[in-house]
Amino acid sequence: MAKIDLKGNIQAFPDEETFKKIYADCLDNAPFASDEIFEAHEKMKEWFNTYIAASDEYTFRYAYQCGYEAAIKEVMQKGGAA
Repeated sequence: MAKIDLKGNIQAFPDEETFKKIYADCLDNAPFASDEIFEAHEKMKEWFNTYIAASDEYTFRYAYQCGYEAAIKEVMQKGGAA
């Protein structure tokens, strides 16, 4: 990891090991997210799943329609009735 070089070549962390220790301590002492954040995350996950399901349905519908149209075209070219 590149060392942070501030004005006058002062480095924020003397070495990687010190940085990792300070960073780990910071993560250990970080505040927990509020219930509002967890609830919003759950809503986002639900909306994303709804979006993916709609996208999958659209893709299936489009592919099915394309296949149907190709089959009808093939039948019509061979003189069959649709």
